[in-house]
Amino acid sequence: MTGPGDGRAELEARLREPLEALAGLDRRTFLRLAAAVAAVGLAPTGCGDLSRPLAPPPGVALASLTPRSYAVFQAAALRLLGPKPAAIVASGAVDPAGLADAWLARLPELAATLHRGLLVLELAPWPVLPKLRPFTRLDGRSQDWVLRDLMLSASDWKRALFKGVKSFACLTFYASPPSRAVTRYPGPFGSAEVTIADAMRYDDGPGVPRGPDAADAPDGH
Repeated sequence: MTGPGDGRAELEARLREPLEALAGLDRRTFLRLAAAVAAVGLAPTGCGDLSRPLAPPPGVALASLTPRSYAVFQAAALRLLGPKPAAIVASGAVDPAGLADAWLARLPELAATLHRGLLVLELAPWPVLPKLRPFTRLDGRSQDWVLRDLMLSASDWKRALFKGVKSFACLTFYASPPSRAVTRYPGPFGSAEVTIADAMRYDDGPGVPRGPDAADAPDGH
């Protein structure tokens, strides 16, 4: 039998994998790109013109992300998770970017990698990415187009960045109890809150999915 600590360690291991893959790519190429974005003054760290739904909640002190990279992650997560999860995020019940920031505080050696990647996603223009404006200022359809470009690109760093952001978004969201409104998973069973009978209904009940509803995600995401 595993305890709560074991589940946390497993989640941390799953969060490490995509970021280690991104960090292990051709550092020269990726770091040059991130440095070029910063060198032309395109890498603000404050909230600036960030829209309120994407900016960190007032009074929140970020441990690893900046307000800008927080907003980029939140915007990408809303598109990658799909409509039903996005509605839960919009309600304030789950904060994927806030959870990602907390997890990155436990993975400081990888936090800078994701932060740089998020700045590239936000600020790199065409022809690096198919956009001319910051990612957080695009409409949903245009954001999907950028994410699809990352996912299907022949460039290793683009695919790794897509995998890193998507993995973090999914793992932080679906590890949060409010996500059970989407998955219908009753929660860890064997306790007063969730009985063995609840778990059996989840496994065997007609029409009850065993995991996230794939139909909610954008095509290819």
